Amino acid sequence: MKKLIVLSALILLITYGCDSKKESAKISDQIRINQIGFYPSSVKQFTVVDTEASSFKLVDAYNNKVYAGELVDQGTWEASGEKVLLGDFSSFTAPGAYYIVVNDSIASYPFKIKKGLYGSALKAAIKSYYFQRASMPIAEEYGGIYQRAEGHLDDKCLYHPSSGRTEGTLNSPGGWYDAGDYGKYIVNASLSVGQMLLILEQYPEMMINIGLNIPETGNGITDLWDELRYELDWIQTMQDDDGGVYFKLTAKGFSGFVMPEDYDLDRYIIGKGTASTLDFAAVLAQASRLYKNIDEKWASKALEASKKAFKWAEENNNIPFKNPEDVSTGEYGDDEFSDDFFWASTELYLATQEDQYKTAMLKYQPAYEHKLADSWKNFVRNVGFHSLLENRDKLDQAMADQLVQGHKALADDILQKIQEHPYRIGLNSFEWGSNSDILNQALILCVAHRLTGEEKYLLGAEQITDYIFGKNATGYSFMTGFGAKKVMFPHHRPSGADSIADPVPGFIIGGPNDDRQDAHDVNYSSEFPAKAYMDVEPSFASNEVCINWNAPAVYVLGYLEEVRN
Repeated sequence: MKKLIVLSALILLITYGCDSKKESAKISDQIRINQIGFYPSSVKQFTVVDTEASSFKLVDAYNNKVYAGELVDQGTWEASGEKVLLGDFSSFTAPGAYYIVVNDSIASYPFKIKKGLYGSALKAAIKSYYFQRASMPIAEEYGGIYQRAEGHLDDKCLYHPSSGRTEGTLNSPGGWYDAGDYGKYIVNASLSVGQMLLILEQYPEMMINIGLNIPETGNGITDLWDELRYELDWIQTMQDDDGGVYFKLTAKGFSGFVMPEDYDLDRYIIGKGTASTLDFAAVLAQASRLYKNIDEKWASKALEASKKAFKWAEENNNIPFKNPEDVSTGEYGDDEFSDDFFWASTELYLATQEDQYKTAMLKYQPAYEHKLADSWKNFVRNVGFHSLLENRDKLDQAMADQLVQGHKALADDILQKIQEHPYRIGLNSFEWGSNSDILNQALILCVAHRLTGEEKYLLGAEQITDYIFGKNATGYSFMTGFGAKKVMFPHHRPSGADSIADPVPGFIIGGPNDDRQDAHDVNYSSEFPAKAYMDVEPSFASNEVCINWNAPAVYVLGYLEEVRN
């Protein structure tokens, strides 16, 4: 059983030079800052909460004051109940290790200013998918202390009646575990791969010189391409002979906190519906276009599977999925399919240039907006928009201009929200997976920067990323393994069952969730929405990991590393 770790108040005293005398400051959660740090050219901001102060000092690793600035009153943030002060030292650009001191008594967690700031975090965010691989062992050579035996060969999965079949079994190995449980879900898999394919379309050789140390490393293909292929190969196993796509591969209920090799529940192929079929069609069409130069035969097969799925969806255009009475695993419910039709037809048009898909794309084109929460169903429209924006040369000029203007308007709205927010973020509502909501906002801003080259969008994306790494109302860095105040007890079965103190690194956890669906098992310490988070294993509502929460982090960190370096 994982050893108990008691997180007590930090009592570390930092001694620093101040006008020829020495002062001591205690690290305090009242100062919220990006615990990784900042690029030299970034906006560099932090908040101080519930403290009377008017100024701050920036202190270097040699205990010398190197900068001083004023704190600006931001009022009270209703979502956190805090009185917020904002500090800004953007004009300071010297690389090094630093911390903030306020009132000569409290100090921030240490951070750095440097190029290559997010290289390690990006690598870990991508490698988290390797640690989620089903049907294979995680060897010590690649996983280090997180090595484990293989689990879930998924070679003889039973058909649940909801699949439309009652006899036989399906061979469906591979793919990633979706979240903190051991299920595999088509809608979430498709969205996650689709978002990460965008960064590879923009930067095909991203991280070419930084291997992830996975089994495929050294095969001549950048590791992220290989990791996504592992999931794409599983996705293709879930297509029925008629073209429709099964919804998920899970047990009827969740397992206990056991390692994959100790899992003893029957695995079922559950459901078949419009959303899973369309998302399958979308991501395979997208992949067929982008993998063509890597494996032309595979790409051709993926495109044919996509076309077959889209045809089935057109003939079965309103089949929602709901959990059968005897199934309680993740539902990922959706009963509105126009977004899915738009994404699928968009990717098929870009892959084929055929008029039938263009007609469908125009028919289903939705409003240009970012709907918060439930990204598996609400963000698919944006994945379609982003693919079109990246391939504007394949569109008529009027449509291309319309999309660019729509995206800029959406990005400008996010920037306006950031400017007006006490924490300089674009989010005021906190639902399941709120960290993915805010990272998707950062992704939108990165795309706006790519379209326009305007620095304001890149700075906005960086301000949002600050939130993920500690400048938030909880003070936690929300990526496992990173930051000074780390998430230690994610709702993640391997991390909970492996007897290792530190969780598997690189996971973005869900974050504050005002709905608190797990309140019957979790005693939340605050009633405020922005603080509705607990770093405890039972908190599936706020502390679970999920592949579609990591996907925008991979994009954003990858984009920042490419552009800032």
